[in-house]
Amino acid sequence: MQSLRWLATLLLVALVLGCGTSGKPPAIPVKGKVMFKKETPAVGAMIVFHPVSEEFERRIGGKPFAKVQEDGSFVLTTYEENDGAPEGEYGLSVDWRVKPKNFLVFDSESSATGKQMLKEKYTDPRKPFMKVTVQKGQANDFLIEVD
Repeated sequence: MQSLRWLATLLLVALVLGCGTSGKPPAIPVKGKVMFKKETPAVGAMIVFHPVSEEFERRIGGKPFAKVQEDGSFVLTTYEENDGAPEGEYGLSVDWRVKPKNFLVFDSESSATGKQMLKEKYTDPRKPFMKVTVQKGQANDFLIEVD
């Protein structure tokens, strides 16, 4: 009987704590493609969805993000891998770097993380180049074209 109470207590604690996103809005599946000059997948680029509202960003605990795959596709992550993003409006930034061949050589356009492949207008999170709205009940499948 004692072990049954112990198990019931553990289950109650688990229910109260939830899955780690207590009080946060649920993530909705969000996917898309990032294409360079309409034809080339931006393989390895990092796409970030910046909540337009600072209060909303605090509420969800960060910014949804994804790494672009071989075919140009991405699936956003907010709380758990590939879970999507909460419903709301976001500004986008894309950071796409080519890994340097020689880490000992640096110039004004490269660093240990690699040369930026995109124009600054795509990479500045303070000035998003594009805004999108994630909506419950919608496809939330975005085509992002960069050059």
